[in-house]
Amino acid sequence: MRRRILAVLAALAAVLLPAVPAHAAPPGTFTDLGAKVTGLTIMQGVLGKDAAGNDALYAVPAGENAALNVVDARSHTLEKTVPLPGASGAWAITVASDGTVYVGSYSNAHLYAYHPASGAVDDLGQPVAGEQFLYGLTAGDDGVVYGGTYPHAHAFRYDPAAGYTDYGSLDPVQQYARSAAYDPVDKVLYVGLATPKARLFRIDVTTGAHTEVTPAGLTGNGFSDLNYANGILFGNVDSKLVTFDAATGTQLSIVDGDAGTTATTYGMTGRGVSPGRDGKVWFTAAGNVIASYDTATHTARKATVNGSPVVSGRGAGIGYGWGSDGLLYALAGNYSGGTFSFDPATGKLTSWTSPFAYVPAPLADVLAGPDGTVWLSAFLNGQTAAYDPATGVTTQSVRLGQVEDWAFDGDTLYAGIYPYGKVTAWQPGGTAKDLFSLEDSDQQNRPVAVVPHDGTLYVGTTPGYGVHGGALTTYDLGSGALSVHRNVVQDQTVAALAFDGGTLWGGSSIDGGQGTTPIAEEAVLFSWDPSTGQKTGTYTPVPGARSINALTVGPDGRLWGLADGTLFVFDPHTHAVKRTTRIFPGTTGAQDGALVWHPDGNLYGVTGGRLFRIDPHNAEATVLRDHGLLRLTLGADGTMYTLLAPDGYTNQTDLASYRPH
Repeated sequence: MRRRILAVLAALAAVLLPAVPAHAAPPGTFTDLGAKVTGLTIMQGVLGKDAAGNDALYAVPAGENAALNVVDARSHTLEKTVPLPGASGAWAITVASDGTVYVGSYSNAHLYAYHPASGAVDDLGQPVAGEQFLYGLTAGDDGVVYGGTYPHAHAFRYDPAAGYTDYGSLDPVQQYARSAAYDPVDKVLYVGLATPKARLFRIDVTTGAHTEVTPAGLTGNGFSDLNYANGILFGNVDSKLVTFDAATGTQLSIVDGDAGTTATTYGMTGRGVSPGRDGKVWFTAAGNVIASYDTATHTARKATVNGSPVVSGRGAGIGYGWGSDGLLYALAGNYSGGTFSFDPATGKLTSWTSPFAYVPAPLADVLAGPDGTVWLSAFLNGQTAAYDPATGVTTQSVRLGQVEDWAFDGDTLYAGIYPYGKVTAWQPGGTAKDLFSLEDSDQQNRPVAVVPHDGTLYVGTTPGYGVHGGALTTYDLGSGALSVHRNVVQDQTVAALAFDGGTLWGGSSIDGGQGTTPIAEEAVLFSWDPSTGQKTGTYTPVPGARSINALTVGPDGRLWGLADGTLFVFDPHTHAVKRTTRIFPGTTGAQDGALVWHPDGNLYGVTGGRLFRIDPHNAEATVLRDHGLLRLTLGADGTMYTLLAPDGYTNQTDLASYRPH
């Protein structure tokens, strides 16, 4: 500790550190260009009843102040949208035994109750103060519902007559109470944890006592779903169906009725299994084939018609329910309103598009292309769109996936995609090609820095859920040779990359994968020799910083970077920090930073929601806008583009431009 204090004092003595930057009205034009990407992103749905008692599909498309959509399951018409103020979407939805539809939201972690008969919705607030996500809503007895939370892995109960019961955090380290299922026989709640390990807890809902009941030998990253039917607990662990005897907690073997084999898991897709009926539950198996599980014989079998498997062409099931007509209804896929009904007696599958309301999508990234087109990528949904500054027209384009970072090399766009740690090459107008994926092989899932240089692609990544240690990856664009260098900075993410001549410079973030607590204490700057594939130096330009999240080489030949809310100037030859300027106090994450050299000679940046200008002669900062912004890119005509959360919004839904005078 003493050495660290001395290092901080020495650094402060060596550099200029203005405490507060100047604030000014933009000496230029800042324009909100409006929402540019509309999309449909549904995490889970459920079948319930509408005001008339008819079968209705319920789901919450993700977006600012998201709304519960009610779609008639027979006529396939949108009956109504019900605003859920403050919600950005919902990972959890269920129908209670009294017919009330409950929604568990993010990022405000509120529980909402919709009453179909009256059409009223109640905002019931946070089941657990300070949480951000609700997961795994499940119905209990007498109108009660249960669920889990993130980021402190609480389990909770809501009783319309008595209010909330917080069962407490199930683990001090794991952050996701990701799924829940109620056993009406033994009056207990099962809760599945996720990241980094799948763990199962049993809670006495009367006393609140909880016990871990994870079977010995169960492996996996987490329970994404839990369901109960006929004395059996069904879990989805890493896209594999696992089953347990609810009375004993014993993991059961699953008989593959088609292959004639027995195993402890069975491949599945989507969100859990259907409610039980006639001794079976139904789900989408690998390949989105409709499959059943017989609770008496423990046999899984794919549905067939005339010897051919019945496949959901609209995607995996993400919410099931039995209609009054005896058919199984399900939402399928996350992005297009896919829906199907299935008749177990005949094997007939009928698919259609439910008219859920498309909404302005939260945006993930923005990039100006060499031809002047401004490209946008939607958060979660992954839809891209092209904005033409000359005409003001926006055209919806391909769905690449959620872009974490991207860059053009000539007319080819290279995009780092979440999930799966995937990097994709795409020439606009053509077909996207996946170059490589790092999740399964190297536990990397977010390519947050993508830099093409001299025929090689350099990629910095964050590790996967529950994991520490990012990577620097090189990919030869000619030969396809791939080299992954894990833990270039031990236990840290590689958050920013920039070339200075033949040297690659990188900035780290102490953040690990989601669901982790940092191990390292401060972010560092490092140098890398591409010819040898070796790190050649490590430096600390801003002691104590959480993340170095943007790097660029200035016209003075020095390295300019952002470490949290502090700009630093680093001499790559003497390895001396020449200046630091604080834009704002506090810390940022691995992706919250952007720097752009403008033709007017100034350096512009965005971090902590702020747009700022740096005078390169003295490194003085002027904050031009102090809230609501993410990312920054320079257009061909000198206009800069950023993503904007309009006042009162929590998500960046709009494209905005700034042009200096």
